Formats: sequence, C-alpha cells, structure tokens
Amino acid sequence: MLPLVEFRVLDHNAVALGIDLGELMENAGQAVADTLRERFPDKQRIVVACGSGNNGGDGLVVARLLKEAGLDVEVVLAGEPRSEIAQRACARWDGEVHPPQALVKLLAEADVSVDALLGSGLQGELREPYGSMAAALNEGPPILAVDVPSGLGLSGSVQPQLTVTFHALKEGMSEASCGEIVVADIGFPPEAEIYTGPGELQLLPPTDVTARKGQNGVVAFVGGGPYTGAPSLAAMGAYRMGADLVPMYVPESAASVVAQHAPELIVHSLPGDHFAPEHVATVLEAEAKANVLLVGPGLGRHPDTIAAVDKLLREWQKPCVVDADGLFRLKPEAAQGALLTPHAGELARLAKAADITPGDDGRKAIVREIALAYSATVLAKGPEDIITDGTHTRCNRTGHPRLAVGGTGDVLAGMCAAAMARGLTGFQAARVAAWLLGIAGERAAEVHGTGFLATEVAAQVPLVIREQLS
Repeated sequence: MLPLVEFRVLDHNAVALGIDLGELMENAGQAVADTLRERFPDKQRIVVACGSGNNGGDGLVVARLLKEAGLDVEVVLAGEPRSEIAQRACARWDGEVHPPQALVKLLAEADVSVDALLGSGLQGELREPYGSMAAALNEGPPILAVDVPSGLGLSGSVQPQLTVTFHALKEGMSEASCGEIVVADIGFPPEAEIYTGPGELQLLPPTDVTARKGQNGVVAFVGGGPYTGAPSLAAMGAYRMGADLVPMYVPESAASVVAQHAPELIVHSLPGDHFAPEHVATVLEAEAKANVLLVGPGLGRHPDTIAAVDKLLREWQKPCVVDADGLFRLKPEAAQGALLTPHAGELARLAKAADITPGDDGRKAIVREIALAYSATVLAKGPEDIITDGTHTRCNRTGHPRLAVGGTGDVLAGMCAAAMARGLTGFQAARVAAWLLGIAGERAAEVHGTGFLATEVAAQVPLVIREQLS
C-alpha cells in the first residue's frame, strides 16, 4: 500500500516516458464502466458526480462509455475541468451536464451513483460544493467510487459500496472506508516505478513563503579536518536544495579555511586537527534545533574520528546521512535508520563488514542486502545509481560522465540531507537528490562544457527545481 503522493510521482514519470495521460484516463474509465456493469447488471439509471480535476475526467469517460452501452446516464459537474485531458473528456461527453444543486433530485431517480469528485491528490478538507455533493451521494443509491472515495480519511467522506482503484492500493484504503475494492491495471509502464524521473520532485513539500528562518530545514554538518573543500560543497548542496541553515562543526585546523569559501557558511570550530570523541557532546547540542545530521565529507580516517563517528551516530536520535569518510569502518548497529551514500569502493567495504558476498544476482541485489544488514537506506552511486531501503528499490539514470569530478558526491550528500530536513524519508530524499544531481550535471555541461565543476552543478539545482515545478 503506497502513500498517495507516490501516485502523483507515477503520473509525472509516466508522462516523461512518453505516455499519454489521456490514454490512461480512457483505460481507467473503461475499467470502472466494465466493473459497474459486472457488479450491477440490472441497473440502468446511473448518476456520475464529477469534480474539476482528473478524477472528474475519469468520471466523464465512465459516463460516455456507459451511455454508449445503452444505459441512462446523467452527469453532475462540480466545476469546469481544469486539466487539458479532463477538458478533452468533457468535450467527448455528448449529454447534458447538470450543476451541483441538481444532484439530490437526480440521485432520487437513480439506481447507482459514481463518485468521481476527488481523487488521490486531495489535500485539506472537503470544500463546497464537494462537501454537499459527498453528503448527497451518501444519502442516495449504491455508490461506486473512482480510484478512491472522495475525501478518504476526512470527515464527511463518500462511503461507497465498491471502489475501483488504479494500479495499486492507496494509503488509507480499507474495506471499511472503500467497500469492496477492485484493483485495475490501466497501463502504467513498469519503467515509471523502476527508474527515477521528474515525478520525484512531487515528493518535495512546497516552500512556505511565510516561514521563519529554519522552518524549511536545518542540517547539522560534521566533517572536514584534513580536507577543506568537501565540507563547503556539502553545505552548498544543502543550501541549493532549500535548507535554511547548515551549522557546520569542523576541526579548528580547517575551520577558518572552510569559512572563507562562502559567506553563507556557519562554521563552529572544534579544538584540534580532527573530529574526536570529546567533540560529540558539542554536536549533540545542535540536535534540538536541527532536523537532520550529515556526517562524513572531508573527515579523514584518524582512529579517534572513526570512534567519534560511531559514538555520534549511536547517540543522535534524529534522521542522518552518512557519506564519504563517515562510512569508513561503519558498524551496522550504528547505521540503523540512516541514509548511506557510498561510491563503489565504499560499497564494497560495507558489504565486507556485513559479511555479504557478491553473488550472481548483480549489483542491485548486493545493495539491497547491505540496506537490510545495516537497517538503513542506501544510495549506491555509479553510472546507474541504485536506491533502496531493502524493501523498495529505484534506479537513477540521469547524469553526465563529468559527474565523476571531485566534489559532486559531497554536493549530493548535502542535497539528500536538505531533502530529509524538509520531511522526506531517506528513500524519498535519495530518489529526489539523485535525479536532481544528474539533471543538474547535464545542465552544467550545456552551460560550461565538459570541464564543469561541482560548484557549478550545485548552482543548477534550484534552477532545475524551478523549471520542473513551475
């Protein structure tokens, strides 16, 4: 059973693969019409209540097909269709269209009603005229709901006897809320779920323009010491992804250099030349205000650092991303719930530490085994990224060969952390960040040529987001 937002992702990815949503709407309408005639073979008078979105478009297709089959069909429309495909469906309906206030009278003369008011994309409460129309449907003849009952999970939702849902069960669906459930295959291509696509951006919550500083995400960062570039690149990745604040905890030997890279960087200096166990308490003080921890870029592999990372990850109680040197000698019990972002060499070390032996099932199977062994989500970087939480898996094919340049992995880790700081799970964040980084790399190559830098990839990230969500 998938969250409702995953079906918005699926729609967008299907379009990116060249699928006509109008064709999917026709398939959906056909599935509903066939089910209605099968379950109610003696019923002739049908009322179809349609909303202004694509669920309403599905309903208009249902109405047309039932009328073509010889049934007596009336359509009640809550509002003018908004999308192009819903408008096409409305144009193909050759019968009368009734206003919402006619619904009660029409239902009194009907044998069956079809609820096509609101689909799986509903957010918030049932507003008018939808609330009144849902109430009227509940007082009328037996109801068949299209995809999900309108207002599923909300007070005043439609209570159908039968629901025809598309592709898979949606979150919140049950016999109590939906009646009998029929799952219909309407032709989504398998690739739309196997590979990431522009639909992943539907997982990002909209930016609250009224929010105060910090409400769009705070990423606490631990890194640097022997390396000074990686921390700033990771922080810029987080900022470019939309994080408000990135407090950085960096050994004093590197802190001044890191702070000079950009005025936006908030650098807290830790005594010494490497991250050590005595610094953990200082970092944990940030947990109250931070949404997520990012640890690893530029850390180095000093024995004290390895011990400190282990201690920090065991004591940190919020989501975290572990990258680069943070993965070195990482113990499975310290990684539980984290998002791990290894490259090929780091992946091999993680497998060895967990006694996972490569078999004949390929790279995807190994990554899945690692995720299960560490109770973590893994974003395995490569020519084709593999993202898995051990149960669900996605692959990412976006990118440019130049993304092998130093620093892009740091940017990716920061992007993952920022997405998690905005409320995404590790699995969701990794999908969004991997797809975005690949597209940003492609755009950087278009602008700068094949010698682009990691900073230039990071700069493309908000531009891609704006383009895709506008």
